[in-house]
Amino acid sequence: MNKRVVRGLTASAALVGAVAAGATLAAPANAVALPSVSKTKSLPEGSVSIKLYGESARISRAVTSTPLSREVLVSGKVRVTTTGGVKGGSVNAGYIVGCQVNFGASANGGVGETYTFESEKAAPSANAGGAIELSPGKAAYTPVIHSVVDDYETNAFTFKNAQGGVAYSNERFGVDGCAGYAQARAKVTVRVSTDTYVGNVTLYGKPFSIG
Repeated sequence: MNKRVVRGLTASAALVGAVAAGATLAAPANAVALPSVSKTKSLPEGSVSIKLYGESARISRAVTSTPLSREVLVSGKVRVTTTGGVKGGSVNAGYIVGCQVNFGASANGGVGETYTFESEKAAPSANAGGAIELSPGKAAYTPVIHSVVDDYETNAFTFKNAQGGVAYSNERFGVDGCAGYAQARAKVTVRVSTDTYVGNVTLYGKPFSIG
């Protein structure tokens, strides 16, 4: 049995096709809309274009109701388009969450940005979708794609054609132990493979405050 489940949604072929075509999904009530971002990388055999759009975030009261805890619900859509010899790829989407970490304010997909930490080395969250323990100056990554393929759990979605996409809605994650300013930003990584290139293309969303 081969099924893919995006937490809160079923990522059927119809859904993925609808996302690729630009269908809209309702954002949570009182959510803050975030600007769309895109990035294109040219490869020897073609190109990869990533677009994150329809993204929103809504801060929610944490269950613990303490100043050190906060929660947020996020929604968004990812569209990936490939050309030439680049046929398909693997999409991983999630959020880098930081406590008193400056992500920068650029929304150009990560080109020329400076961080106070190496975002690619942000520690993965041990409790994806739940509360992340973060002390000041620390960051962690939590995925929003939760798939089951042939009974194997993964945080990636694979497409085999020239275009693919995925949507997530009302994905919740939280921060515990942060005695200061906390913020987050989306991170979308597409892994592609051709006869001459194997690697990742990464797009970053606009940073936003979670309190």
